[in-house]
Amino acid sequence: MDTAMSFQQQFNALSFLADSNSKEIESEAAYYRTSPNIIYLPGGFQFVRHVQGYISMGCVTLAWAYNSYIIPKIVLLPLWEDGYLSYMPAFVFCLLGFLVGLLLFRSVTSDPGRIPFDVRPTSAEQMDWTHCQRCLIQRPLKSHHCSKCQRCIRKMDHHCPWINNCVGEDNQWLFLLLVFYGAVQSMMGLTINVLYFYVFPVCILCPKESWFFEHQQFLMYGVFVSGTGLLLVCASQCFTQSMNIIMDKTTVESLIYARKPPRERPPNQATVMDKFRIVCGPGPAWRWFNPLRRKRWKPYFVYQEQQV
Repeated sequence: MDTAMSFQQQFNALSFLADSNSKEIESEAAYYRTSPNIIYLPGGFQFVRHVQGYISMGCVTLAWAYNSYIIPKIVLLPLWEDGYLSYMPAFVFCLLGFLVGLLLFRSVTSDPGRIPFDVRPTSAEQMDWTHCQRCLIQRPLKSHHCSKCQRCIRKMDHHCPWINNCVGEDNQWLFLLLVFYGAVQSMMGLTINVLYFYVFPVCILCPKESWFFEHQQFLMYGVFVSGTGLLLVCASQCFTQSMNIIMDKTTVESLIYARKPPRERPPNQATVMDKFRIVCGPGPAWRWFNPLRRKRWKPYFVYQEQQV
């Protein structure tokens, strides 16, 4: 009798723990379904509520704004007024600064592909979908739950602190353009910085009592430091994203498959251009460099590769 009672007590205890864990999981999922870390702005824009992301994004924004203002102010416009340079270098650099700022705003406020909570697969797609243990929703393959956004993201690549947002299926092309134009502007800024110290003459028409003129060398040292940091970040991310697209892998998948032999990795038979079209959208390649366009590509809810 005592043994039977002990078994019954153990069974009741395990049932109580299971019920408690189930209620806790459901309560947590209900909390995630309120999208606590997503701020919805007018115009369809979205913003992630994350303090560390604010700091990282602020550093990148400050470095971009600093270089975009100081280089034309101290070097390009004064030399154009002196007749040493044409207006073209200043125009190109300011245009690059505008494109980077626009892409930064769009990347920060874009929807990376957050999966709606009420989406359901069709009967034909059901076997290709997975179940999120946090949101308790069904989701396509290659989707992952972001711990920063507290949402499941379609084809999630990674959560980027520099834009305080996830890089996923719907905004990877924006992020790729951002780091590409950011690398080009940083390279041009560093080239102008070197020419300023070793080639360009001293400005003749600049007001000698101006604060910018008195501290121009110190300000240009700041341009070198910030420009080098931006170039390293943008160039490395541009290379990484391009390789991910060519290999048809996300950063999350690259980490998972890093220790697996090639025969255990999912096969990929698409051409390189088709892979870039999936990310950047249809049409000729020159249209991919337009930051004002929309992707105009329907999102995929079913992926042919195995789950990671």
